[in-house]
Amino acid sequence: MTARVQNNGLARITSLLVAASWWLQWGTGSAAAATANVVTTTTTTESRVSASAAQGTTTVTNDNMTLTGTITAAGSRAITEVGAFDAVGSGSPPTGGNMDVYADFTVINLATNDSIAFTIKVTFS
Repeated sequence: MTARVQNNGLARITSLLVAASWWLQWGTGSAAAATANVVTTTTTTESRVSASAAQGTTTVTNDNMTLTGTITAAGSRAITEVGAFDAVGSGSPPTGGNMDVYADFTVINLATNDSIAFTIKVTFS
């Protein structure tokens, strides 16, 4: 039997996800988003940053989640990806925890002290 999550179920799922802790980490790799990506951070030393989470609406009330957070460059960077993790991790670059969300994008070149304010919308269908 195949079941479908109902509108109220989507709102409950996003409510539970929003209540969780999230951390963002950027990277310099380049891979199309897939189910088993890793953030490649061979040249970055920035720690993961705490992300704020909120419910949002695409089609029905509270059917998505938005994560927001800002990372500031400690040096020159060519950023091409970001991941959302369930743990702050440790080390330089940070490791540990699970990456639950991944996105890649066209390179953003940064100088020291430049920042990227990420807004990641996670949708369910």
